[in-house]
Amino acid sequence: METLEHAPLYDTEFVLNGRAITVLWGCCTMFLGILEIVVLLQPTWIVGGEGRGTFGLYEVCEELEWGPECHGPPGPLQALPPFETAAGFMVAALLLVLLSFGCIGLRWFCHSGTIFKLCAWLQLTAAFCQALACLLFPRGWDSSLLRPICGFRLDRYQLGGCSIHWGFILAVLATLDAVVLSVLGFILGKRQDALHPNETKTIKKDISLVLA
Repeated sequence: METLEHAPLYDTEFVLNGRAITVLWGCCTMFLGILEIVVLLQPTWIVGGEGRGTFGLYEVCEELEWGPECHGPPGPLQALPPFETAAGFMVAALLLVLLSFGCIGLRWFCHSGTIFKLCAWLQLTAAFCQALACLLFPRGWDSSLLRPICGFRLDRYQLGGCSIHWGFILAVLATLDAVVLSVLGFILGKRQDALHPNETKTIKKDISLVLA
């Protein structure tokens, strides 16, 4: 009887294409993780006027007569002093995205709806961290390290002779991508709950017993 009651649900186009949507969601999550790594490490967030150089969170690259010369802190993966806070939030966003991708493998061991929602919360938190990184990044523009590239008019939230480059644009787009993926994760989680209502009720009952 229960199977017959839920038969129309299985006939919907969304359910028939659910597996393809799940695979697409997983691939987009993996692509987001790769994009986060590229954006984090590339010194292409800001470009100087007249091709004087570029800089990002970890390096400053100046255009010299013999070619570009990049320099940064001596430590491995150590951010430039003006951007340490922004880099910290970017690293947190990257780790959360990678963790959400890793949690996809738990679908074969746990309730799928719960896993989708967990991944969605991780991605939403990653989007929040990356948004903070993008907002805090301009606070370091007044550093003396950047004046050879952007000139003396450089100040917080004022680029002087520089302009936004593709690295910063990708960071903003990755933030929006994480939000979209988190929304899709919540939708897929609700879909799984609808397909397996008895399993969802059992999980809620077990949680209530633990809390009691």
